[in-house]
Amino acid sequence: MAEPISIAIGGNSFWGIAVVDNDAAAETDDIAISSDVELNFKGSTVLDSGLEIGVRFELEGEEASQGEEDGEANGDQMDETYAYVEGSFGTLRIGNDDAASYSMATTAPYASFIYGINTPYWSGSISSGGWHWTLPGAWWGDSASIMYFSPSINGFQFGVSYAPEAGREVRGGHGTGDMSESNDLISIGARYDGAVGDAGVALSVGHASNDTPGGATITETGAGLQVSMAGVAIGGAYLTTDTDDGSDKLEQMDMGISYSVDDSLSVSANFGTRRKDNAVDTDLARLLANYNLGPGVNVVGALGADSNINDEDTTFAGIALAVSF
Repeated sequence: MAEPISIAIGGNSFWGIAVVDNDAAAETDDIAISSDVELNFKGSTVLDSGLEIGVRFELEGEEASQGEEDGEANGDQMDETYAYVEGSFGTLRIGNDDAASYSMATTAPYASFIYGINTPYWSGSISSGGWHWTLPGAWWGDSASIMYFSPSINGFQFGVSYAPEAGREVRGGHGTGDMSESNDLISIGARYDGAVGDAGVALSVGHASNDTPGGATITETGAGLQVSMAGVAIGGAYLTTDTDDGSDKLEQMDMGISYSVDDSLSVSANFGTRRKDNAVDTDLARLLANYNLGPGVNVVGALGADSNINDEDTTFAGIALAVSF
């Protein structure tokens, strides 16, 4: 008989310190201490029918907003929360999660995403370059969605998701029926993970479309490719964001090369751009190194140099301790 679901606890505790020179923010501290702390809970069981039923939810420990005195917690402690059914047909998921196009996307290779270009970790908060991504659907974050992922067949897989309220999570007993405005987000993604000769290949394409309450439609379309062999990986990704209200198209790109010296040390060089007519063009560059001290324990070093057309340059050097469990 099927066993009851038991919950496994994992997570991460990332802490970093960087010395920053940002021409665009003269009053910014020269020393930036950053963190990302998260617990995730997941469990599953296999029914007598062969179906797997599972759950996942994440609890974030984030610094309090300015003026708060309640320590680490902020107003939105829960991150990705969903339940799923998995079988030979694929995986059906319902809950708060990233769009399918985002979940299936690949980027340029990085020794570590900490202090990287195409990353949620810290760079956007200390750099004149701001936040940068090539993941279609990333803009809307976690949304209350229905998602389907096909089984992987010879390395090929596709996914599709629908959120009736883009960027809105369901929590606190409320559902999307409580939200008054239509804000549909539809996303599709496809991915290939396999090999061509002796080279490993990861290829992704994705598209996300949001019909906003104001009547405009925002679309994001992107693709990414990584090729790896003998410890060397090279690749990049490209994303366009277009709004049909006459706004200029935004184009973002990243590329990079990484090398795994051995099982414990990897390094990478990365470059990114963001271009939009009548806006501030930005270039971003990184040198990254990741050293594994033991199971789940890594030290990350980073050098960054970002610039834009207004000569608002940022240079920084950072180091981080990343503990995952």
